[in-house]
Amino acid sequence: MQRHFGTLLLLFCLCAALRATDGGTKRSRGTTPGDDGLTGTGWTGYLKITEPLTADELAAKDLGGVTCLDLSGISLPEGATAFRHTPVEPNLLIYVRSEDAGRVPEAWRFAVVRAENGEARLLRPFELTDGAPLFIPFPFAVSTGQLRYTRRLIADGNWQTLCLPFDADAVEGQGLFEAGKALGMDGESLAFGETQTITGGAAHILRTVGTAATDGRLTVTFSSKACTVAPTLGYLYQGIWGTNYRQMAVADANESIYLLTADGSTFAHAAASSTLAPFRCYLSLFEPVGPQLVIRFERNTATALPHAIALPKGNEKAEPIYDLAGRRRTGTARRGEILIMKNMKLVNK
Repeated sequence: MQRHFGTLLLLFCLCAALRATDGGTKRSRGTTPGDDGLTGTGWTGYLKITEPLTADELAAKDLGGVTCLDLSGISLPEGATAFRHTPVEPNLLIYVRSEDAGRVPEAWRFAVVRAENGEARLLRPFELTDGAPLFIPFPFAVSTGQLRYTRRLIADGNWQTLCLPFDADAVEGQGLFEAGKALGMDGESLAFGETQTITGGAAHILRTVGTAATDGRLTVTFSSKACTVAPTLGYLYQGIWGTNYRQMAVADANESIYLLTADGSTFAHAAASSTLAPFRCYLSLFEPVGPQLVIRFERNTATALPHAIALPKGNEKAEPIYDLAGRRRTGTARRGEILIMKNMKLVNK
């Protein structure tokens, strides 16, 4: 009887342990780690606090590997302080309720206040760290110059990729580099149109054109325009382009992912285990089109198309419009998309 009871007790303890784990990690009280239903990304960097905590309990949270802490569902405790477990992710984003804006400690550098209706704004100026993961599940507003990002460009005149979740202008390094915004794909070449500003959520390339510092690097800083910062839900596509804000690894060469080569001259079909740092872009195709794709930088881009692909009224004959995959298109053309009509390639800017 005692042996039978001991067996039942052991089984009960094992079941309880399994319920308390998620991928082998115990859940802290009142937390929801890696809420895939919200993010759709499979990341485990999102942590949502769902039950009230004291200031001391909150400060004791171990945020190792957490990229976004969501406190917008609880009342922020009086006397909240810096987190005792360090280091935390450089781009750790913290959401709080709008009512708790006055309680956010200065140590929480990247904080967003969010109202019940979903409206949100960045609380204080912040500079993003290049190469560190960034996860933004909910959009928020920023004012001019409130959000910044700095890149130390290799000053060799070769291309490097860039993506930002906000519209920006260069405020440092201006005139010493040139930038192109992705327009689309033409055969085995990738078209980029010259741009003076960075468009949030779009793929860009940069290269130095001026004299660099003595260490062979050029510091370029981008500062936000007054805009809404877009979510960074893992892989975001703008046509054939993907923008990346995490430490990305190519799991399988059959994914048809193309990455910029080390010399910055072409995009090459990525081998399995190839990696890409945050704030960089990649190409994603349905199937490979060759081992490499060349970069075509256009200083005078094509005439803009209307954003809506209009179908004629009445009995007028419609000229069919196709995308580069040969699929007939109707409705709205994406900005930067290349379309084909009567054997002509048209770029929608």
